[in-house]
Formats: sequence, structure tokens, C-alpha cells
Amino acid sequence: MFNTQFNKAKGKTGVIVFACLLLLMTFIYQQGTNKQDLLGLLQQGEPSASQFKEVEGAYKSYALYNQEGTFLSYGVISSASGYGGPITMLTIVSEEGKIANAVLLDDSETPLYLKKVLVAGYPENFLGKTVSEPLEAHEDIDIVSGATRTAKGMMLAVEKGMYQVGENHLGLKVPPLKTFHFQWQDGLVVLMLALAILASSRNMKKLRPWILVAAVFVLGFMENVSLTIGNYMSIIALKMPTFSERPIWYVMVIGVFLITLFWGRNFYCSWLCPFGAVQEGIYRALNLANYHPHPRLVTIARKSRWFFLWLAALLALLLNNPGIASYEPFSVFFDADGNTSQWIIMGIILLFSIFILRFWCRCFCPVGAFLDFTALCKRKASAILGRKSIPSKSDKREEGCPGQCAGCLKEEAQQTSLLISSDKILAAGIGVLWILIIGALLQNIGLF
Repeated sequence: MFNTQFNKAKGKTGVIVFACLLLLMTFIYQQGTNKQDLLGLLQQGEPSASQFKEVEGAYKSYALYNQEGTFLSYGVISSASGYGGPITMLTIVSEEGKIANAVLLDDSETPLYLKKVLVAGYPENFLGKTVSEPLEAHEDIDIVSGATRTAKGMMLAVEKGMYQVGENHLGLKVPPLKTFHFQWQDGLVVLMLALAILASSRNMKKLRPWILVAAVFVLGFMENVSLTIGNYMSIIALKMPTFSERPIWYVMVIGVFLITLFWGRNFYCSWLCPFGAVQEGIYRALNLANYHPHPRLVTIARKSRWFFLWLAALLALLLNNPGIASYEPFSVFFDADGNTSQWIIMGIILLFSIFILRFWCRCFCPVGAFLDFTALCKRKASAILGRKSIPSKSDKREEGCPGQCAGCLKEEAQQTSLLISSDKILAAGIGVLWILIIGALLQNIGLF
């Protein structure tokens, strides 16, 4: 029996090592193939260019010439922060001080958001605009509802390039460029994060429902800053937004990760996640049946989170776009944007949330899996180093826990080994959600 358990553990370790090596090899491959021929890159904006000379500027700038050596235009490659990470644009500026072309070279956006911006006429609507005038001043350039950060990121990247050419090479007077963006709504997010940390550390359970309700409106509907696995893939893929342009991204994504790592407690999921709060609210308000899911089903579903997290990471690294990894239904619920699979996922999750507390958090959420693992690493490191670990919420039943605490496990252990009819429905629902998650990822990469 010991040999059997040892072989199982050995096989499991081998699978994990292989999966991690595959991710590493994919990352190395993508970083190598991502280097493009510079002339070919510039010709995307100025097809007649056959020669170029680098010129002075904070952003990579080039004077472009044809085969006879005649000057054609200036080309600038500059980036600005969108929703998921940097958006890189090639801006072609004529000698008359007008935008001759604007080409999207690279992005980290969720494909659905990017598609909305492209359909709205970006970046073609920049063509012909004078470099000494802000793009927002033009009536034919509208901010795209539902993809505001993507549209503004594309606009800012072009403005960086055109202002640099106008000031440095054409001698024009250009308006000051605003690159630090922190609004009062971002201040509310910071305040909520601090309040959640304080309340969680002091176990102020009476504040928890109010914090969660506020999170739904502030983090969910107002700012739409729910943590997604795509956020953390941006770090791995080295495609993070610029701090001055998206400081709130760093506060939420990096801040929550570091606090979880050093504290050894996943406070975000239980105290701050807006979608978790919605599920919990539905369960508290509508649950009329005393149904407890079969522990075997919950265990299988929870373990599957790691496969889908790995698959999402592999696709994001392979295609060099962290936004592809975000298959969660958060944007659908809070911003009414998502692919067909995400819409169906949201509907099923909300339906099952009537009977199962925090169904998505408990069985499917990749961010919850990642943050739980981060907290576990801290606690194990403390134990190995001989230091007393900070007590985890998993030591006792926590209100609204994602199903990992001792109370939940004890409750599950009391269940019969037989599947009742309700469990069979749940098993079918889990299977459908697995298919839909794969469908959401495939739709993100544009396969259907």
C-alpha cells in the first residue's frame, strides 16, 4: 500500500513538473519569436519605406526614406496602458504635421474589448489629425462604451508619438501630455482594500456584509476591477501596464498578491471579491433547500481549477496575449461584456448559487486557487523555518468561505458515498461548465 501511494505521489509530481516545464518552454519560445524585423515593422505604417534612420526622442522614433533616399515621414513606436496591459502603436507623421497612419502592433487586451474598439473605427479615425491638437478634441473620435480603457490606451499611445514628432522634429507647439491617471473612484478602491485588510485582521464579522455590498458597487459596477487570472498572466508575460497610467492596477493586482504572500491569508476572496459577494447574496436571500453537495464532486471540481488555469496560461503565453486567459464571468455580470460561453457560464453559476454557497469560488475560480496556493506557500514556509504561522481562516468555519475551511470539509465528510438525484444534476452542471470554460478560451483566441 505504501508503494502504491508513493507511486501515485511520484506520478502527480511528474505531471506538475512537466506542466510547468511546458509553460516555461512556451514563454521562452514566444519571447524569442516576438522579435520582429524593424524595417518590416515600420513598413506596416509606411509601405514605401526601404530605409530608416533612428532620430532623437523618448520613444523609439525613425525618419523613413524611400529607395531613392527621399524623406517620406516620421515613424514612432510608443506604448500606453489599456485595460489588460500595454498597447503598442506605430504612428506615422507626415512632414506637414498630420497623422498619415496609425497601426496597432501589440496589445494585452481581452479580445472582446479590442474588437469593440476596432469596430468603432480605431485607429483609422486618427488619420489626418494635426499633431498639435489633442485627439479627444475631435468630434469624430468617441470613447467606446464598455471598452473605455482600451480606447484611451490606444489614443494615448498615438498621442505620445505624434506629440514627440511635433515638438522635437517639426518645431510645433504641442499640448502637455497627461500620463498620471488616478481618479476619485480609484481612491475608493484603495479605501475599500484598506478597510477589508483591517476588518479581516481583526475578524470584524459584522462589517463583512457591508464591505461585500460596497465591493459589488465600487469594485464591480463602478470600476470593474475584479481580479482575473489574466491580470497575473500580465506579470508572467512581462506585459504589465505603466504604473503612472494605471496605478490602481498595481494597487489591486500586485497589492493583493503581496499582502496574501506575506500574511499567509487569502483575504480577497472572502472579504472583497465582488462576484463572490453576489453569489453569497443570492444564496442568503434565495436558498430554501438544505442541500449539501457531494464531497467527491466538490473535490473533483476544485482540482479541475488547476487544469483550466494551466490551459489558460499556456494559451496566453503561446499567443503572447494575457487577456486571453480571462475566462471568468466577471465582465459579463458587471459590464455586460463577454463571449457567448461566458454569458452561459454566468447564468449557470448564478442558478447553482441559489443552492450552493459561492459555487464559482468554491469549484472553478482560478484566482481563488492561485491566491489560496500563495497563502499556503507562506504558511508552509513559516512552518519550515520554525516560525509560528499567522492563523488561517481555514482553522474554523468562516462565513462566506469558498469551501476550503475545516467546517466545510467536516460538513462534506458527513455526506453519504452515494450520489442522490440532486448530486447527479450538479455533476451534469459541472461537466457543462468544463465544456463552457474551454469554449470561452477558444472564443477568446477567435477560433469560433
